[in-house]
Amino acid sequence: MAVIRKVLTTILIAFCCYRIAEADEEKLSRNRRSFQIHPHTYMTTDELIRARGYPVEVHDVVTEDGYILEVHRIPPLSRQSTEQDLNLTLPDETEVKRYLEPQLLNVSARTEDVNNHRNGITAKGDPKVVFVLHCFLCSSADFVMNDHNQALAFVLSDAGYDVWLGNNRGNLYGRRHLTLTPNDPQFWEFSIDKNARYDLPAMLQYVRTKTGANQLSYIGHSMGNMMFFAMMSIHPHINSWVRVMAGLGPVAYMYNGHAQLGLLAPITDKLERSLAKKGLLEFMAPTKTTSKIVSGLCSDAIFIQPICQLILDLIAGPSSRNVDPAYISVIAAHTPAGSSFRVFAQLLQFVRDRSFQAYDWGPTQNYKEYGSEKPPLLKLSAVTVPVAGFWSSSDVLAHPKDVERTLSELPNLVVNHRVQHDNFNHLDFLWAENAKSLVYRHVIDFFNQYY
Repeated sequence: MAVIRKVLTTILIAFCCYRIAEADEEKLSRNRRSFQIHPHTYMTTDELIRARGYPVEVHDVVTEDGYILEVHRIPPLSRQSTEQDLNLTLPDETEVKRYLEPQLLNVSARTEDVNNHRNGITAKGDPKVVFVLHCFLCSSADFVMNDHNQALAFVLSDAGYDVWLGNNRGNLYGRRHLTLTPNDPQFWEFSIDKNARYDLPAMLQYVRTKTGANQLSYIGHSMGNMMFFAMMSIHPHINSWVRVMAGLGPVAYMYNGHAQLGLLAPITDKLERSLAKKGLLEFMAPTKTTSKIVSGLCSDAIFIQPICQLILDLIAGPSSRNVDPAYISVIAAHTPAGSSFRVFAQLLQFVRDRSFQAYDWGPTQNYKEYGSEKPPLLKLSAVTVPVAGFWSSSDVLAHPKDVERTLSELPNLVVNHRVQHDNFNHLDFLWAENAKSLVYRHVIDFFNQYY
């Protein structure tokens, strides 16, 4: 009964927020001049980086199966003196539209060079390159949505790293393809298997080629860890590309976690088939209207902002309340960043089957795809690079029991680090103001041992 009450509470709060948004859209429009949402709210990842005074590049990576993924780079240069942090204006409607409604662009690689740069070099002459990958329904923006001395990407840059922020197919920065558009059903026919087989290898190889680095360091958050582990099971030779890996909320198994997911897991297949028949293949797609409404409601000028924080707590676990209230509207405008429903379905399969495995098509199609009625397991034993796992006892999405099993199956686990805070949740790894002292400095210390 307690679980059912929690589910109903979550649904009720979400419904109330939707109704408030629906009723107050006109009111918000009338009162827009009475308050101003945070000036970073509708900025893209590259704009957020530039606003904090860092150089930035935008790169397009084309996967083997034709998806075009936008990758953001902070080359290893010192942060520029700027007053932009405190003196910014809202982007115009064109920029908002570009952010919220990416279109099929020219497929030739484009690179925006903001400043001339050189690689950060260690005493051994090796480039200090790090690649960072986001969680489910997230994007590269999640690693720059904080102050310049607090966001992970900026902390890494200040430590002398050449920072690359990846994006998966289907999110805000992965909505392009050589021949398809997001309006084509085939565009959304991908699971975590495709992310791991095509997206991550393509981005890592691109970074190695551009930087000249034989090996790079890797940081994953949540599903960014799953993709890394799955990639190594599919392409074990890629272990040689990676010097060291740090996992934030590192899980491959999910069956001890969120109660709501446990309730949905048994009906995963029926739910996916039902939505597919209705043409609902995209999951949590951001739109211009919803982004404006939700970010406006989550502004610190609105009295219901605490509800936004409560919803985050229900999703991710008890929070240290260490996310800047003024920045919640920015977070709300960028999250969720969208994905395929099939990716969500595979996560539910992990919960249902209590395993880390390839996508389950059902016995008949599994036999055609894999030669067996059940999908093959993804082997954590294939991950041979040195791994550091950073986890929290209050994280309900990367549950400590699931983390324990995941880390126990990695053959080269070097660091098993519990965050020293009683209320540090799954999303605090991204946005908490104390994440630098509790997590990031330990990640950098770990990396520096290998250069």
